[in-house]
Amino acid sequence: MALAPVAWLWAGLGRASTGAWLAKSVRLELVRLRSFVGDGEGVAERRLAERLKRRLDRQGTRPVQDLAAWLIRRGLPQNNGCWSNLCDDGIRIDSGGCCPSCDCLIGDRRGLRRIVATEVAAQHPHVAAGERRGVYEEALRAKVEYQSTVDVVRRERAAERQVAFYAAIEEQKAQLAEEEVRRAARPCEDCGHAEAAGLCPVCSLRRSTKALVDQAVDVAVAVRADVDDPQAVAMLTAQVGEDTWAFVRGAVASDGADDPVCRAFAEKDLATKVLEQRRQRALERLRESGPAEMEAAHVRRMTLHGMFPTDKNRERAEKAAARARERVAQDLLREFLGDLARARAAAVPRERPPAWSERCLDLADRPLDEDTVAVGAGAGRA
Repeated sequence: MALAPVAWLWAGLGRASTGAWLAKSVRLELVRLRSFVGDGEGVAERRLAERLKRRLDRQGTRPVQDLAAWLIRRGLPQNNGCWSNLCDDGIRIDSGGCCPSCDCLIGDRRGLRRIVATEVAAQHPHVAAGERRGVYEEALRAKVEYQSTVDVVRRERAAERQVAFYAAIEEQKAQLAEEEVRRAARPCEDCGHAEAAGLCPVCSLRRSTKALVDQAVDVAVAVRADVDDPQAVAMLTAQVGEDTWAFVRGAVASDGADDPVCRAFAEKDLATKVLEQRRQRALERLRESGPAEMEAAHVRRMTLHGMFPTDKNRERAEKAAARARERVAQDLLREFLGDLARARAAAVPRERPPAWSERCLDLADRPLDEDTVAVGAGAGRA
């Protein structure tokens, strides 16, 4: 289908190797066209056939002597009439219609001719009709040369900006590489191990383990402690923390892991499991609490309201009640954790802020702006 316009010339190729070579070039061009028009309904083959027919029509009465050379040089290559990548001989590859970019260029050229004609008529009103053509062409040539010079300068400046842009990118890459080298050479902040990028793997795992253990301790304390008694909260936190760390480290030590990284990873994994277990146990207790039971009963009653008490409706109501109970348990756990965090924050002693007289001591002797303005106005009147 794509080679239909030149099918009658294909028999004149002679050697089969030449035909295979040309067929490969045609397939490559079809692949490129499909990147614009897609793979469906043979659009790429149709666009290539239309291109070959246009190129053959331009030949006129001149016959195609060498099909291989003609295809490689004139038939297959795309001929952009403007700046658009979809333009081919002034026709859009994707839609098959006229290229609007080419129409824009043509409109610009026509507009330039009209502008030059108007300027020539205004500047040379007494020029004879026979001489006006030469004056117009000379003015048009000067205008085109000026525009070409402006375009060259614009392209040169754009090229300079592009070079500067890429140079800035390379400089930034070099700075980032240097920063990466410096960062990799920093010792570990916790253990001082050299070239650890600020934190070695063991210390990084230990920090993660500490965060998990702290969360597990908070979950256990939040559901058991009286947040109105800061001393009891502190004592319970310390006791639960010691028990949790003893369990995590003791369980990992019993495994006999000698490698520090493996041991730290095992502690983090066990701390994750402990946190999840305590969270699930806390939610189980809160699901059986009074607020959760009240919400579940309310949801169950509202779900069955106005419905027949069939097994299917009861099952639907029980599922809704279970979801409500879980939602209340999640809300209660978040509320308990928030109360615990606020209680701990309130128990932290804070320094008394200095009084305003102490903070503004250095400003006490300065006159106010209103006083300064009043003094200046009085002097002026005097």
